[in-house]
Amino acid sequence: MAERHRPLAPAGGWIRFLPSLSLSLSLLLLDPGAASAAPPPGAAASAPAPAGEYGTVAPLVDRVKASVVTIQSTKIIRRPAMEDPWSRLLREQFGLGPAPRATREREEALGSGFIVDRSGLVLTNNHVVAGADEVLVKLGDNRQLGAKVLGSDPATDVAVVKLDKPPHDLQAVTLGDSDRVRVGDYVLAIGNPLGLGQTVTMGIVSAKNRIIGEKLGDVDPRYEDFIQTDAAINQGNSGGPLFNFRGEVIGINSAIINPSVAMNVGFAIPINLARQIADQIRASGRVARGYLGVGGEDFTADRAAELGIAFVPGALVNVVGRGSPAEAAGLRPNDVIVELGGKSIDVYRRLTAVVAMLRPGEKVKVTYLRQGRRLETVATLGAQGGGGAQGGSTFLGVTLRQIDARDAAALGLPGGDGLQVTSVDPRGPASGVLEEGDVLVLLDGRPVNLKRLKATEERLSQGHHASLVIQRGTSRFALRL
Repeated sequence: MAERHRPLAPAGGWIRFLPSLSLSLSLLLLDPGAASAAPPPGAAASAPAPAGEYGTVAPLVDRVKASVVTIQSTKIIRRPAMEDPWSRLLREQFGLGPAPRATREREEALGSGFIVDRSGLVLTNNHVVAGADEVLVKLGDNRQLGAKVLGSDPATDVAVVKLDKPPHDLQAVTLGDSDRVRVGDYVLAIGNPLGLGQTVTMGIVSAKNRIIGEKLGDVDPRYEDFIQTDAAINQGNSGGPLFNFRGEVIGINSAIINPSVAMNVGFAIPINLARQIADQIRASGRVARGYLGVGGEDFTADRAAELGIAFVPGALVNVVGRGSPAEAAGLRPNDVIVELGGKSIDVYRRLTAVVAMLRPGEKVKVTYLRQGRRLETVATLGAQGGGGAQGGSTFLGVTLRQIDARDAAALGLPGGDGLQVTSVDPRGPASGVLEEGDVLVLLDGRPVNLKRLKATEERLSQGHHASLVIQRGTSRFALRL
């Protein structure tokens, strides 16, 4: 079947991911007199003037640019064909029309990355390589090398790519300490925006610990702690490094505010977070996250007034899980967590992000307010369920869980059969077809279970077809795979 090219459209809304190549480029002519040859204030303090060439960062760029790469990923998507039960009945009983056929589409993404180890390890964004069937890495000298995705973590948008046959002369970056980054520090962004080739831009760190709380392009990352910068980054910069003036990587460029709304408001994943995720992927191929066991909300001045206590920014605990690490540490509903593991907590989403960046079994000091009194405790974190880098069993780009025996019986299924969709990859083949909460009921007329589903996945890869019946609420429909 013929394949058709389907470029990734820029995401709508006011925030955009940066993965794909734009097919057209408008040039904005600037007043040549607007550029100044003067060095940025304080530049000499951040990085001594190189080799007497005061007022240029060219020596710094020359030193680090060979470690920055372009990443091209290709994904072959098999789109299932949806068929309602009535049409299927007419077709099977009366031979009215052919069965709908699944289609195959070719989807490409273009992004950036950087070499972190001379053995051929490259760090980039998950959304640059998510679900890729083929990955090509182009070095700064235009050599192209095959690669594979070693592992990725959609929740933080970090991925590790391994070159198939790394040459001996690779140049790796030096990783910095993003916790030491200060607002106002000068930074360089290097990447491949809009397919133009390696491009360098400069700016400052505009803010730290940004929690956007919005969907970024196609994906809603669960854990956010972004560095904000005004260094110009564009589509194609995704996965590229953000350098400080010592030539150390302090972040991975990942998202921008929609340019129609604002200019040069970009976000980078702190390198300390990315390094922690990458180390776990390299060691075990999966990411394990800490678990505290509380549910809550932002602590606001209004909630403080309701509780009759002084307002201090923090995370208000509404629920403490039974048998959870939080309960064991003595936390209660209406406590306000203001610090955890030495990190300030000013909103609830910040609490979930900090906990998730710690490992199971780690002991952390929790500072909290109870009826206005400042108290401290130590919690030993548990492990989040679902565990792997991708989390759970997957099929057609959706994550599945086994339904319990009670739900199976209600659907007329034997115990151990029936799989529920817990999440849908928005760039996967089932996007727009399957939804969270759908239950896979029958596969080729037989109850669905993981073993049967995996066997079918293998047959589909060999060009065979299958029929899948889905329960959505009180309705059922069939998919032709």
